[in-house]
Amino acid sequence: MLKSNNDENAITRVRQWQQAFQTRVLSNPKFKWYQRGTWLVSLSWAAVLMIQSVPYYSAIGIGESAYKQGDLETAEAKFKEALKEAQNYSQNDPRRAKAYNNLAELYRTRFQFSEAEPYYNKSVEIARQLGKNRPELPMSLNNLATLYRDEGRYNESEQTFREALKIWDERIKKDDTNRAAILNGTGKVLRDQGRYAEAETYYLQSLAIKEKLLGKNDADNAVVLANLGGVYRDQGQFAKSEKYYLQALAIDSSAVGKEHSYTATDLNNLAGLYRDQNRLDEAATLYKEALRIREQLLGENHPLVAKTLSGIAELQAKHQNFSGAKILLERVLAIQIRFLGDSHPDIATTYNLLGNVLLAKHQVQAALEMQNKCLAIREKKLSPQHPDLGVALIDRARAESFNHESSQAQKDLERGTKILTDALGSNHPVTIRSLVSMHSTTPRT
Repeated sequence: MLKSNNDENAITRVRQWQQAFQTRVLSNPKFKWYQRGTWLVSLSWAAVLMIQSVPYYSAIGIGESAYKQGDLETAEAKFKEALKEAQNYSQNDPRRAKAYNNLAELYRTRFQFSEAEPYYNKSVEIARQLGKNRPELPMSLNNLATLYRDEGRYNESEQTFREALKIWDERIKKDDTNRAAILNGTGKVLRDQGRYAEAETYYLQSLAIKEKLLGKNDADNAVVLANLGGVYRDQGQFAKSEKYYLQALAIDSSAVGKEHSYTATDLNNLAGLYRDQNRLDEAATLYKEALRIREQLLGENHPLVAKTLSGIAELQAKHQNFSGAKILLERVLAIQIRFLGDSHPDIATTYNLLGNVLLAKHQVQAALEMQNKCLAIREKKLSPQHPDLGVALIDRARAESFNHESSQAQKDLERGTKILTDALGSNHPVTIRSLVSMHSTTPRT
């Protein structure tokens, strides 16, 4: 949620004025009555402003509380109520920006990206009109960049994150949790693009700020710790990844409890790592717990539930249960298309997994169709150097070879191999698994 310098302390300031009035005027015999009258008029006007603002602050406060508790219906109603109240203020009042931003954040949380973007843009537009040394503009840009990343618009996301960080460092010039959030967001979009060393640098900067300001065991650190675990996992540094994933899990379990969605995310992350290491029994236990929590909190058809189901499907494939994996992945795909549209990078990953499973079931044409869909999305959404693009090319080459398309398979294999070796190196687990899969009828897992 967007924080404003103006709105959060409004009532406190009025109370301070009341106290000053009492001390300096009513209790001061040196003041003449006409002077007291002048003060009283000023104080009365401040009180009028406070009373006029009460419905706005009440709606915002209730909405934010509901949002944090996961009651998104109440949050939406209250944020809309706050926005209606904010129409009474000037066009560039920061309270309008906050109401727009809060609605945008809510819609992004619900994967209603087309509804979220106009509200983010309005928040940014107002923030650009405010004073230069205020935090609203970089934080509004940070939130808009997060939306772009969620939509798979990585170039726009990175540019917007970098604009937010540049403005912060030129105008605000201090380390606080807001700057840490921008650094963390920048790290995430760099990781999405396969730029792991850069992502690690931004994550470590973010974590250093948070640990300095909040202490090492604050719940706000868990997100960055988990992101570090992910970037090390992507690079095959499994021991380092496990260390950070376990730290995130310990903090969240203590801070928000074992039945919280944050804890479920930590369990899901750790399960994926153990699956990569072929620690299959441990992975299965953690996936089961993560799925139970997510379905209980979010329902059975939420994109986060789909992520856990996808991990379980990959686990099923490792156990050679391809029919079970196919059923799960088809359910995942239905959920993702409903919430994310038909060209999101997460959907490309599901097409890729489903294509591998279909090939293992010797359904070659269906497998090739899935790999073509995967590659089309990744070619459009990712940089030409992204490792996921290399994986998609190699997996399509395998399907093409089974379909007796030797020439095209060789082209895809060569291009995919070059991308992976350039980005990750020839000894990276992803490179090795992808190349080994060329000579196997079982899925790359």
